[in-house]
Amino acid sequence: MVIRKLTLLLLLAGSCSSGDNTPSLPTFDPDALISVSGTMIDIRDVRSGDALYPQNDDFKIPQEFAIAFGSNMHYATTLREYRGVERVSADHPTILRIAVADNTHPGSMWNDSRTSFRIGSLRMHLYTCHYTTPGKWIPVPSGQPNAATLVFGRKITVDGVPPAPGKLIASATELRKRNITNPSIMILSDGSYFVGSSGPDPKGNTYFRSTDKGLSWKKCSNPDYMNFCKCFTCPSDPSTLYEVGISAATRGNIVIRKSSDKGHTWSSLTTLFKGDYHGAPTPFIEYQGRIWHAMGTAPADGKMGITVLSIPIGSDPMRPANWTLTNTLTGDTSWLSGNPDHIFNEWQEGCIVVDPAGKLVVLIRIDDSRTNDLAALVSVTDQRTITFNPATGFCDMPGGGKKFTVRYDTVSGKYWTLANPCYDKDRVRTHTGWYSTRIYPIFLRSRLVLCSSADLRNWTVVKEVISSNNCFFHGFQYTDWEFDGNDIIAVSRTAFPESRGLPIRQHDANMLTFHRIVDFRSAGFTTENITYDQL
Repeated sequence: MVIRKLTLLLLLAGSCSSGDNTPSLPTFDPDALISVSGTMIDIRDVRSGDALYPQNDDFKIPQEFAIAFGSNMHYATTLREYRGVERVSADHPTILRIAVADNTHPGSMWNDSRTSFRIGSLRMHLYTCHYTTPGKWIPVPSGQPNAATLVFGRKITVDGVPPAPGKLIASATELRKRNITNPSIMILSDGSYFVGSSGPDPKGNTYFRSTDKGLSWKKCSNPDYMNFCKCFTCPSDPSTLYEVGISAATRGNIVIRKSSDKGHTWSSLTTLFKGDYHGAPTPFIEYQGRIWHAMGTAPADGKMGITVLSIPIGSDPMRPANWTLTNTLTGDTSWLSGNPDHIFNEWQEGCIVVDPAGKLVVLIRIDDSRTNDLAALVSVTDQRTITFNPATGFCDMPGGGKKFTVRYDTVSGKYWTLANPCYDKDRVRTHTGWYSTRIYPIFLRSRLVLCSSADLRNWTVVKEVISSNNCFFHGFQYTDWEFDGNDIIAVSRTAFPESRGLPIRQHDANMLTFHRIVDFRSAGFTTENITYDQL
């Protein structure tokens, strides 16, 4: 059936109430702010060729439908087979529009426009309602089990979205177009907290500072582009910040800059090493007269490698000649051949730490597509040499397949980390789109747990910090953290629903959040549980 223009739809639209004694209608505002309420709601653009539903490429918006609605039109919906929008309201009288699948009966409030369109195997029917009671909620029909209902508007917001766990520091500038990545945190010499991340501004890394223990945050700066950044200070000058990272989005030179005013202004970039390097916001540590930091390589035509960067304590970090890199170790996919539980794809984003024997090692995340709970220990012989023994170097580690920070606590005599382990009950969660068979383990990031180890090889899950069963859209990941007395303070690359809609997926974060884990040694904190009934 040919889609009719929206002007025709307006002529066919009736009232939200049934009967013939309808009073004269007010002026309808086509730009009224539409509010929607329900569960797991996304707001999407009416754009030809785009996916109709989140995380589902089987149904694309046809060109004639996009033309009929015109430019700057949006709609609210959810995963294809889910409930999604349950209620709708507006701030002014307006004409509400919805689309429902075959065999969906909207009820007497909604008037059939006798206009429909086909998307793949679906036929969607348009209904309208003359809405005359600003602020009053009216029900939206469920499209289950066929296809989720669509609610249209030029301006739409999701009402009643619960706040994300933790303290929100910043959000991505554009939902689903720019993501929060590489969060880092440190405690400055004056006791204030200093946090960095890419994504809060259109480009570059953005820094924030808190002088009240994380209760509030102020933006410090948005210096020129650098990715995979981490800051450190020198023992002789703890008030000067040095930021080390990579000069490009995915791979590039190792670069450095400094700030003498708590991150408000920065020097220009200085290149330390040229090449295809990679990194992560993992710790700098002091060991045997040097400052050390794990880095990586990311050649365009090969697997990622591991290397270690270091400088003598007391040397000027802004002088490239003072820095040294070790050899680079690239992984071998044959290392775990025949292992029934694990497979080695590659390694990346190592975390340098001193082991119980007093030796320097790098604990590295392993891309293991079977369980994703595997890590590896690389030995650091000196400032130029690292080695790995595949026969003894691997260790089971909850969440070892995602980026983590590990630190040693002298009080407990243990190593601690925040990780995203893979739960068996999450491995089997599915929906009819991208995850129709399973979620790959590397994308299970909705459980953030505190883990400890006495030897870096045998890890214990101490307690869940955040636990959500929404593996599709929730991610509390890439955490960087510091000890602060009896607490741990952390920042997370958080994917979570908001008033603008949903992130693309759990991996693609839209929020930078701060977390305090109280009395971590005794697990005195309370787990934040998030449960979606539909899941």
